[in-house]
Amino acid sequence: MDHEENSYRYSFITPLLPASVENRIRDDLGATVTVHGHLNVVTVIGAAYRRAVAGMNLAEALAERGVAAERTQPDLVNRRMIAERARCTRQAVALWVTRQRHQHDPFPLPVTLVPGETWAWAEVNSWLARNGYPHESGCTIPGLEDYARLDSHLLSHRDEYREIAAAARRNRE
Repeated sequence: MDHEENSYRYSFITPLLPASVENRIRDDLGATVTVHGHLNVVTVIGAAYRRAVAGMNLAEALAERGVAAERTQPDLVNRRMIAERARCTRQAVALWVTRQRHQHDPFPLPVTLVPGETWAWAEVNSWLARNGYPHESGCTIPGLEDYARLDSHLLSHRDEYREIAAAARRNRE
C-alpha cells in the first residue's frame, strides 16, 4: 500500500538563540522565530507519513542545527483570533462558541478558561472545514494529543537533543 507524506506544522519553545543559529534554521528549514520575553517560539513545517514522526524529525533537524527544543507550543486561539483566521465577525464566533448555531456539529470545547477561553486551532480549523467556513489548508495542524506525544518524546530525549545541539554549535564556530 502506497502512503503519501503530509506536511505538518509544529511550534517549539526554545531558549533565546544566537543570530547565526536563527539564520541557519530560517535558511535550512524555513523556520519562523518569534521572541516572547526570554523565550523563542520556533515554527517549522516538516513532511512525514505520521504527525508524531514529523514532529520528531523536526526536533532532530533543529538539534542538528544547534537548537534544543524544550517543549512544544500548541497553536491556541481565542475568539478574536478565530474570527480573524475564519474571516468572520466576533459575533459569529460567539454564536458558534455558545452553541446557538450548528447544534448538529457543536463547536469544540475550550482547552482552557484562563485568561478567557482558548481553543486548540487544529480542532477549530477542522470544525470550520466541516461546516463550510474559510479555514487553513496546505499543511496539517497537529492536535493536542500530537503535541502531548511529542512533548513526551522531547522530555525522554532531552539530554540527547541538548548534546546534538551543543555539538552542532561547536562545529560551526
